[in-house]
Amino acid sequence: MTYIFLTTKGRRVACSWVGQLRETSSKTNNFELKLFLEVEIGQDSWPVPPPAKTKNKIMLFFKLYDPSKEELRYVGRLWVEHTGKPKDMLTRINKLAGFAPSQEIELFEEVKFQPIVMCEPVNKALPFNASLIEDGDIICFQKLLQAGTETYRYPDVPSFLEHVHNRQNRDV
Repeated sequence: MTYIFLTTKGRRVACSWVGQLRETSSKTNNFELKLFLEVEIGQDSWPVPPPAKTKNKIMLFFKLYDPSKEELRYVGRLWVEHTGKPKDMLTRINKLAGFAPSQEIELFEEVKFQPIVMCEPVNKALPFNASLIEDGDIICFQKLLQAGTETYRYPDVPSFLEHVHNRQNRDV
């Protein structure tokens, strides 16, 4: 299993074991190491092991953006085939957010946050590997905004991330 974490400078670091995480973290001048453990609980109330890692499966992390609350929050992770297409798993993504299965959503890949924001729309018809989406990537999504409906200060994921980035840089 590979663990991915972000350094204080926003750089992604991949480690193969937990001890390596600690070593790498101490080299970043940030001796505090925060880990997040997500455990899936089965019907019998016991933890369910993650699926076996294969070269064809990738794990993606999902964040939901709500423009009315100006809030981006983690909602879960999914294992998908790297040759699969986002359009074929929209029902599973909607379930993470508690949306109706047929809710229309927009997807964005959060490529990086530092030193600049890179957040790109995901073409739902292209396979993940054709879109260069890899194991451990972050996909942000939101309900599709209809033309002529409410207006928001930050109507989509890229504009919100840019706002947060600019605010953090201003406060430093």
